[in-house]
Amino acid sequence: MQTVRANTLWILFEKIFFVLAGIFVNVYVARYLGPELFGVLGFSLAMTGLISPFTTLGANNIVFNRLSRNPVSGLRLLKSSARLRAIIFVMMASLFSLFALFYFENAEKRNVFLIILWGSFFTTNDVYQVFFNARLESRINTLCQNSALLASVVLKLAFVAAKLSVTAFALASIAQWATSYLMKRYFYERNSDVLQQRDVRGSRRHARYLLRVGLPLAFSGLAIVLYTKTDQIMLGMLVNHEAVGYYTAAITLAQGWIFIPQAIIASYMVGISQSSGNTRQFDARTKALFSKVIWMSLPASLALSLSSPWAVSLIYGESFTPATDILYISAFSTLFSAIGTISYRTITVLGGYQFLFYKMMSVALLNIVLNYVLIPIYGGTGAAISTLCAEILSSVAFNLFFQKGRILKLQLKACVTLPMMEKTDAKDSTGQNPR
Repeated sequence: MQTVRANTLWILFEKIFFVLAGIFVNVYVARYLGPELFGVLGFSLAMTGLISPFTTLGANNIVFNRLSRNPVSGLRLLKSSARLRAIIFVMMASLFSLFALFYFENAEKRNVFLIILWGSFFTTNDVYQVFFNARLESRINTLCQNSALLASVVLKLAFVAAKLSVTAFALASIAQWATSYLMKRYFYERNSDVLQQRDVRGSRRHARYLLRVGLPLAFSGLAIVLYTKTDQIMLGMLVNHEAVGYYTAAITLAQGWIFIPQAIIASYMVGISQSSGNTRQFDARTKALFSKVIWMSLPASLALSLSSPWAVSLIYGESFTPATDILYISAFSTLFSAIGTISYRTITVLGGYQFLFYKMMSVALLNIVLNYVLIPIYGGTGAAISTLCAEILSSVAFNLFFQKGRILKLQLKACVTLPMMEKTDAKDSTGQNPR
């Protein structure tokens, strides 16, 4: 229990620093660049995000679960995953580069897209974060990511002072991702347990396993990206990059508190994964996690939504006023996103890969249709409504069709169970608290 709490605190510290510094510098950059150029950055990040699901093949959760149960086998999967990711990334990035040549008429915007595209290698191939999270050593991830973020903040502030172009800010993002990746790799290679496993290598058998099991997760992951990034992509294509700028500004604030549930989820999922063979214990731990996240996130969503008019004006200035209505709705999307993260990861532990594939693809298609209908009429507000509907369907409603509604039942019980009541409910059959 103490290890889990310590790990949660490290993740929480990382997220607090990461989010606060990220919001600060994003606001500063947004004010400097203005809605249109800030929207170009948001559009580029959204488009390149489509690569990640196929590059990772959904392996993050697979490797995490394996490392938690069997470290040696988990290392083999991790190394096989790293090789596959590099190969797939080059193939996907090459295709997206061709898209950029035909889509962007402006050379500066095209360059920003290509820089972010190829620089995303460092985020899509970051297998080391999963390794340290599975070992409850998130302090290393915290050190690496916060150091990289601090360097990026300094760079971006310097670029604003020097009045550089939007291309410089794309390069600053790449510098941040590369620094974090290389630091984690350094600590991974110096890890004593890893050094003892020098003979542990990835194999074709493990690569085939990742392809077989990971492809459904890759498509479901693509679906997640589609319904979380489609709004920005379709806003850019159906309206303009300025609309993307307003939307990006709003969701930056809407997701400003998500680091708290993310920190709790990352640590508690280790115990949930380890208890997958004990139905009673697994359900108790999962319900307790849902309860913590729901009752923590609901007040945050309400407060942020109600304060959206003055929050946007105060933080971004009058030029970003159209982001107000988007923030009003998106604050609740973040709540359901946190719930959906738990649902996705627990269903993965239970082996529901095929279900996730069908569920996420259905949600993605519905979201695309909603965006296509609502964006031309309501612009960014329509995109926010589409995303909220998608999050509700994904995180709650469609869980009715998995194992006779097992996860949905746990969610409903969590809604009427306060976190402080979980101490007795979370005990296993031996009467011991699983934590």
